[in-house]
Amino acid sequence: MKYVVQTSTLSHNWEPFWKSTDYLNLNCSEFRTQSLFSKFVKHIISNRNNDADLSKVQLTLKGSTSPSVVRSIVKYAYLHNVRELNMTWFARKFFQFPECVFSSETLKHLTLATRDQSFYQHNTSCIPILVWDFPVLETVFLSNMHFGDKGDESVDLFSKCVNLRDLTLHKCCMYGLKIFHIRAPELSDLTITDFTSFPDVFNVVAPKLGNFTASVKATVDKSSLTFESLQLTTEGFDSLEKVNLSLSMPHYEQKRFFPLILDLFHKLHNTKFLVINLDIVEVNNTNCHGYFYLSIHVLFYFFPKTLSSFIVLWIKKIMSVI
Repeated sequence: MKYVVQTSTLSHNWEPFWKSTDYLNLNCSEFRTQSLFSKFVKHIISNRNNDADLSKVQLTLKGSTSPSVVRSIVKYAYLHNVRELNMTWFARKFFQFPECVFSSETLKHLTLATRDQSFYQHNTSCIPILVWDFPVLETVFLSNMHFGDKGDESVDLFSKCVNLRDLTLHKCCMYGLKIFHIRAPELSDLTITDFTSFPDVFNVVAPKLGNFTASVKATVDKSSLTFESLQLTTEGFDSLEKVNLSLSMPHYEQKRFFPLILDLFHKLHNTKFLVINLDIVEVNNTNCHGYFYLSIHVLFYFFPKTLSSFIVLWIKKIMSVI
């Protein structure tokens, strides 16, 4: 966007283009200082055609970016009926996304990402603890987010996102949080992968959930004596088509996860297709000559209908086992 505006100063033929474009890509890394970036943002907001709607806004920010600048961009985008917002915020120190980000009448697609949120770095949420107000929102992708303040009983963000269909939570941290609610009546795809820390319980209420992908094991142990893993409570997944499970990363005491995986199998037994990684199979038995038989035995016990018609076992490095 910066170069389009600069070009218009050389050729006025470009000026109507950037003033009416429906796509804004604002990257603060293209400016020597945050002050120059702020001035540029003000110039865009002040001079763009006020009658032209926006379809997509892409923001790339640094930790030093002023929250007031972020708020001005987001409010302008929402005022002009933006349908897609992608925001990546690189910050070494703690920050919190402005509350205004989480309410829009027109937004359909939301992506929020940050720099890696260190497991030991924060006890405070980078997402405000409030119910999101997105009546037409369909897809959400959240990466490297810290949810909830330490000791919070529960977080319920999506209950007003009545059209949410696809939710991805990737590399997030919920350390100290007791319950994370996912209540979305239209949700069909849910992905929970590579968490650094899980809440005590994920409470999922999604009657139309068809596809579920999850890493069972958190990537960071709180201590050498404890471990964190995915704990689900549900009201039934009667529409499940496909489940994809992995441990996320190898662990030196994999056998500790066998009871957890049995519990997940019990809660996900309605699925038509089951995809599991080799690390899940290895949990069942450390004896490489016996675990494959035990795994199949366990799967038939929990998924008799699934395995009578389909057996979908995506097992990495399977050739090294046979």
